[in-house]
Amino acid sequence: MIREGAGRYGLGLATDGDSDRIGIVDETGEYVSSNDLLLLLYWYLHEVRGEKGGVVRNLATTHLLDRLAAHFGEQSLEVKVGFKHVTAGMEQIGAVLGGESSGGLTIRGWILGKDGIFACALVVEMLARTGRTISELRAAIHEITGRLHTLEAGVPSTPEMRIAVPRRLEAQPLTHVGPYPVVSVSHLDGTKILLENDNWALLRFSGTEPVLRMFVEADTPQKATELLDWLRGFVTAGV
Repeated sequence: MIREGAGRYGLGLATDGDSDRIGIVDETGEYVSSNDLLLLLYWYLHEVRGEKGGVVRNLATTHLLDRLAAHFGEQSLEVKVGFKHVTAGMEQIGAVLGGESSGGLTIRGWILGKDGIFACALVVEMLARTGRTISELRAAIHEITGRLHTLEAGVPSTPEMRIAVPRRLEAQPLTHVGPYPVVSVSHLDGTKILLENDNWALLRFSGTEPVLRMFVEADTPQKATELLDWLRGFVTAGV
């Protein structure tokens, strides 16, 4: 509708069936990722509404939020997957915003849970108060944070894989993912491999489905593809 509207529409908004997650498209009809949406709203709350405070994200969500928080001189906190961990983290640091890359978010002073209808209203408010389009705001915020590119995928998991993959990770401490040196490895929730310049790769078994989820974030789309291919090769080796 937006693409065929010849400029009549400024925004497209949707929620999922139980209205706890949000999905949006900008004035050109381009999908805006939840990672970018969180960046936009954190910038808006902090800079336009004057809501000072940090930000909380789960470990599968963009590190650009950390860069924006650092730019503001605020704290960022990484937590496990599960929105209860996000809201607990928000209370812990007094954060103004908490969210996840799958489309759920809330703000300080609102309910301790995901509310897609409220999030939609907040996006409309942001556009009304700034008088700018989504694409203009994205470009301005990426001038501050730089760009990172995310990809995700999943492979069917078996009970055997749930044992074999962690065992292989322990038996062969990772020094590189492909040609890229490993800075550190976190076992907060699954296995998150931290690389240079806020690049990372995450392996995490789903708690609700027989799936091993893989997430990556990298400087370029090509590097993100490389990291995801490496993860896929690692988890399926010998399967």
